[in-house]
Amino acid sequence: MDINILFLTGIAIFLGILGGGLFQKLKIPQVVGYIIIGALLGKSVLKIFPSHALEAFTPLVNFTLGAIGFLIGTELKKEVFDRYGRSIYFVLIAEGMMAFFLVFAAVTLLTKKMYLGLLFGAIASATDPASTVNVLWEYKARGPLTTTVTSIVALDDGLALLLYGLVSVFSHAMIAHEHYSLWRSIGLPLIELTECLGLGILAGIILIRLISYFKDEFMLSLALGGIAVLVGLSVYFRLDLILTTMTMGAVIVNRIPKISEKLTKRVKESAIPLYIFFFVFVGASLDIHVFFQFFIISIVIAYLISRSAGKIFGSMMGGWLSGARKTVTKYSGICLFTQGGVAIGLAMSIAHNLSDLGQLGIATGITILNVVVATTFVVQLIGPIFVKIGITKADEAWRNVTEEDIIESSKVRDFMRTEFSFVKESASLDKILDAVKEREAYHLPVVNNQGELTGLISLGSLRGVFRETQLDDIVFAKDVAVPVGRVLYPDEPLKEAFDIFSKREIDYLAVVKNAQSKEIVGIIEYQPLVQMVSRKTLERQKSLDRECDEGSEEETNQQENPAP
Repeated sequence: MDINILFLTGIAIFLGILGGGLFQKLKIPQVVGYIIIGALLGKSVLKIFPSHALEAFTPLVNFTLGAIGFLIGTELKKEVFDRYGRSIYFVLIAEGMMAFFLVFAAVTLLTKKMYLGLLFGAIASATDPASTVNVLWEYKARGPLTTTVTSIVALDDGLALLLYGLVSVFSHAMIAHEHYSLWRSIGLPLIELTECLGLGILAGIILIRLISYFKDEFMLSLALGGIAVLVGLSVYFRLDLILTTMTMGAVIVNRIPKISEKLTKRVKESAIPLYIFFFVFVGASLDIHVFFQFFIISIVIAYLISRSAGKIFGSMMGGWLSGARKTVTKYSGICLFTQGGVAIGLAMSIAHNLSDLGQLGIATGITILNVVVATTFVVQLIGPIFVKIGITKADEAWRNVTEEDIIESSKVRDFMRTEFSFVKESASLDKILDAVKEREAYHLPVVNNQGELTGLISLGSLRGVFRETQLDDIVFAKDVAVPVGRVLYPDEPLKEAFDIFSKREIDYLAVVKNAQSKEIVGIIEYQPLVQMVSRKTLERQKSLDRECDEGSEEETNQQENPAP
């Protein structure tokens, strides 16, 4: 009896988390752990994920690819291309074309079949955005290299589709001995790209209107619903779903940049289980038995070596021609090794298109599909590791500072206010009011003669007293103070303050010296705290960006004025 699909989904997520956590402890990107867990569960080893079950997951996999495409699109900001556009385009064209030509030459020389070389060359230009970007997110990468790599993997699909459209007609004609058609090789791919862009732009405009109408409450639901609808339309019209959703994300981030930041964060957080399942599914889909065929192994080796060389040297050439930063020129190539859904999709399309050309066409399609599956298995394991090496060497890991990072790394003492008003227990009503006016405070700590906290006064607690008259001399602070519930200590993690604020309906906490002494040393208020954390995050990010820019200026000066 078949195992339930939902059960398989749960198993994939749980075991994926365990595998990813184990590899993370080994200083290896989590995505490698997800894929290996999938390979163990899949048709190559334990067969817990049978082939027909894998087909049942296609809608979920497509939706995940759509979410990834959307999030990649939100990285394609106008200011990014204004700043790095030249290097992005040069590196994109150079690495894609270099990989194409080197793989074409290597496979043609090995097999003596030009049509095989052309088809493998087109597939080689594609880079898998999912696993590449996942590593960038995991290591909170930020900088010129990260920006360039993110943009390239987003645009690589378009280049691969154009190359595939061009060479597929040549190859088809070579196998079937037909005449070459310019329209089928260039016109049809351009039409598909135009349709992808048009559909994505239209979906982005509609989604912006819906978000502006329904506001914040349904923002995430609208985004996920929009992704699902767009993925469904892309599949129905046989368009590249990553390109369409990427376009939608790019429209949103450039039309409503402030809202898109919050939206991107929510989509990314909600899609984490999908990412885990997706990469486990990728591993389960791979068939390691193809490695036992000598002919396939020889093409796999030639393909891997020539494609990797093309990515590395092409990126270096593109970076050099565009005058890109040294880190971009040096390391972008090794961050582009991965291949996945697009490459496998192209291979499946080739196999389908060649199936009507007799035994030669069928054999060619099977060969291409097996080689692409085998090479995908290899590069999905080593590719993320090289992405990590690249961003680490470029000193861009852990530079994308978030508010959560600031909160996790801070103590209460870093954000508490040490200048605040307080009153003694014996203070009369008029003294309390003077203290409120002095600092425009809404809350006042009440202390005894030893300076120890004994209670709190808020403006709300004084309302009843204001109704009475002639009470200035008979109402004291200790009479209107409320007992202290929870307090903070200076050395407590700042996250503790946020946890208390989120669980209790309060917006003010007193900070006392320690557990033994109730001497008040500071206060923390919720709204000012949120503003301070946001300001600190921005300052930290600007500081890191300045360091990066200063390093770039120093690098430029060294190039212009080399040491004698």
